[in-house]
Amino acid sequence: MSIRLTDEIRGSHFASPLDPEELKYYTENFALAVLRYCFDCYDDLTVCDAPDLQSTDNSVGIEVTEVAISMNRAIVGDCLHYWETGDVKYKNKAEQRGATAGEMYYVLPSVDSEDELAALETIFRKKLGKLRSYKKRGFRRLGLIMIMDGLPLKNTALSWADVVREIQSTSRERYDVVYFAYSAALSYYDCATGDVGYIQIEKPDLDALKKYARLAVEKGRGQNVKMP
Repeated sequence: MSIRLTDEIRGSHFASPLDPEELKYYTENFALAVLRYCFDCYDDLTVCDAPDLQSTDNSVGIEVTEVAISMNRAIVGDCLHYWETGDVKYKNKAEQRGATAGEMYYVLPSVDSEDELAALETIFRKKLGKLRSYKKRGFRRLGLIMIMDGLPLKNTALSWADVVREIQSTSRERYDVVYFAYSAALSYYDCATGDVGYIQIEKPDLDALKKYARLAVEKGRGQNVKMP
């Protein structure tokens, strides 16, 4: 572990919500925090733009992306609009998509592992298209970290690396390492060796990693925040 989750971080509280651009920055910082929590080799990574995480010498680049069912993403958008505007048409749209929507809460429709793996496959294929441009810029080691909010279904957790392996077997461009982060764990696939690993993240530490990422956003807002 190369990140310090201090008592100050663990005890942090935040009142205001994040806007869409801040959410992107939060996700990137959360990904960086998770990688530093699990490995000692990412101390020199910083949040940048394309790829999202870069080493100081630009030899390592890691893309950050979220795994979300497209329908569920639309539902979340509907609910956010409903909460911001009070217009019930957005609430009705969310419910027509199969969700339960209320005042400041929503319940997403159930999905199966095929839905999750299909979403993962779509995202991974899209991200592969960026590798050539990164290599032309001098990045020698490229990775991808996919983040899922919550726990994947059992078959998704067991099969996601097989999906990545199959896609890359027919692709001219390949990642060196792919990570899959979700509640309670970081799973990873070493594309050169074929090894698949799993690192458990205890809930108190996961909560602290999220707060660490949020503090990074607050610092970006110009708040007087000290990062460990």
